[in-house]
Amino acid sequence: MTSFSQKDTNKICLSYSTAKLIAIDLVKGDSAVAELKITNKLIWQLNEKISTQDSIVTLYVIKEKNYISQNIKYEEINIENKKIITGLENDVAKLTQKNNNLKSGLKYLGGGFVASILTIITLTLIK
Repeated sequence: MTSFSQKDTNKICLSYSTAKLIAIDLVKGDSAVAELKITNKLIWQLNEKISTQDSIVTLYVIKEKNYISQNIKYEEINIENKKIITGLENDVAKLTQKNNNLKSGLKYLGGGFVASILTIITLTLIK
């Protein structure tokens, strides 16, 4: 290996193989920087996609809670309606029984009225 001193610092003397290795390293470095930029962009896009998906999942969770709440309310309304229907059916049964009793009473009352009229007519004719 020979050594020499350099007086002009604007020029550096390198062997061809060393210059070739330096050029290869520079190209690899430039490629790595470009690849890093692309990778960072992809990471940013993936983070945006994850954020969007989280928003969608949150929206569906809210919708599911609302759906469950609606089902619970529907069941409560259904139970109340069944209670009301049962009460109305009992009222109808009681009123039907009272109506039948009134009809029977009117039959007896009508029969008694006819008997009274006949009695009055008979007594009037006898006198």
